[in-house]
Amino acid sequence: MILDVTTAAGAMTGARYIESLRDDREVWLDGERVADVPNHPAFRGMVNELARIYDLQNSDEFRDRMTFVSPETGNRCSLSWLLPRSAEDLKRKRLNSEIWNEQSWGQLGRSPDILAPHITALYAIRDSLGSVKHPRCDFGENIANYHRFCQENDLFLTHALGDPQVDRSQQPQNEQRNVIEEELALHVVEETGEGVIITGGKQLATAAPISNETYVSLSATFLRRSDPKCVLAFSIPTNSPGMKILCREPVSQGYGGFGHPLGLNYDEQDAMLFFEEVLVPWDRIFMLYDSSPLVAHLTRRTNFQGWPNLVRIHQRMKLMTAVATLIAEAIGVIEYREVSAKLGEMATYTEMWRHAMDGIEHNAFLTDDGLMSLGDMNAMNIYFSQMSARMVELLREICGSGIIMQPSEKDLASADLRPYLDRYMRGKGVDVEYKSRLFRLAHDLAVSSFGMRQEIYEYWHGGDPSRNRINLMRNYDQADVMERIKEMLSRPLANEG
Repeated sequence: MILDVTTAAGAMTGARYIESLRDDREVWLDGERVADVPNHPAFRGMVNELARIYDLQNSDEFRDRMTFVSPETGNRCSLSWLLPRSAEDLKRKRLNSEIWNEQSWGQLGRSPDILAPHITALYAIRDSLGSVKHPRCDFGENIANYHRFCQENDLFLTHALGDPQVDRSQQPQNEQRNVIEEELALHVVEETGEGVIITGGKQLATAAPISNETYVSLSATFLRRSDPKCVLAFSIPTNSPGMKILCREPVSQGYGGFGHPLGLNYDEQDAMLFFEEVLVPWDRIFMLYDSSPLVAHLTRRTNFQGWPNLVRIHQRMKLMTAVATLIAEAIGVIEYREVSAKLGEMATYTEMWRHAMDGIEHNAFLTDDGLMSLGDMNAMNIYFSQMSARMVELLREICGSGIIMQPSEKDLASADLRPYLDRYMRGKGVDVEYKSRLFRLAHDLAVSSFGMRQEIYEYWHGGDPSRNRINLMRNYDQADVMERIKEMLSRPLANEG
């Protein structure tokens, strides 16, 4: 069955997105089922921000920079879903990702722009996926049709790749671990005429409660399974019967509106997914029982996933560097040698990242399947997982103790307190209100619950850094220089006489 696009409306609008979340999805928060997701205080700020950006892509100012015309339907579709076939296509996709991340200050690791490349990457290996045969469907056709369906409807996807963190020594993570005490990992229970029935848990699905669809697959860590029934990849609507979404405690629900300028609007939520005999239709399955196509995909040098994450990281780095600089100015320490050196270190990381982005764009190439791929970015994923914490550390050090103690909005509005605040808590050439808001922004980046969640996310976002370093080392081509070294060492030692 081909996923229908006859009623597809093209690029998402804010109102359409908000209404799409009122679909009876089963979202749980703090022991209670959420009745109205887009209006709940834990989700409202994030939902409204996404709605605002969705409206931008339909505006006169941004339409041509964020959308393209579908040759099949004539719909305006998000450039997030464009299949890149030229260097110009890659540039258009980069600009779209820059707009999404500039508008959200680089804070969204799971914006609607992020998951589209995952589906594009699967589309690129559709022939390989289709080489694994099943009598009920063609996995290659499924992913091609699904990409088309997402593009024409501009769907917001999240993904869930990991197993529940229970007793991973006994989970079917690879061929060496065969004992399964409990069937916790997501697995196929049975096949039916309509699809497969699945049961199990998945983590960690960032933005699950506010997405339209959930793409479920296996990460590199969990890809090689001893039990074929645990090998599957698919995507289903977020309101699928039998799928429960358990949210973590919201961040930045504390005192003071300007005290959490990022957390209140960009808490994208993280969730556990529980599947209890959920039906996955045959036309939504992309891999079943055999992971070899995905294993081969993860070892390819192609990179269809670059821009959304790369430009997000760049915007995040630019924000931290600019906030640190403004704070150094506000408290009169920017000319201190130590402070200037720290700001220079932050600027160095930010500029190196820009150079690296330009480099992978320069190294883009046309693949055998006719799509343009950016250059390799494996080392960049590892680099940022290590360097992000250093950026946060530098921001904290430049702020000093002021990052901890700043007045709230209500403090500033108090007639009894304000004279003291104006006298003792102002900055160099700036009033107490500006200084307080600036420091509270730094606090949200580097100290608050939101800031700490962001840092943990950045560390693990590209997968296990240790595994990534090992894989990079195993695939790092040193043959030429190693042979030259061996040749040098084989020469006779020169006579000193």
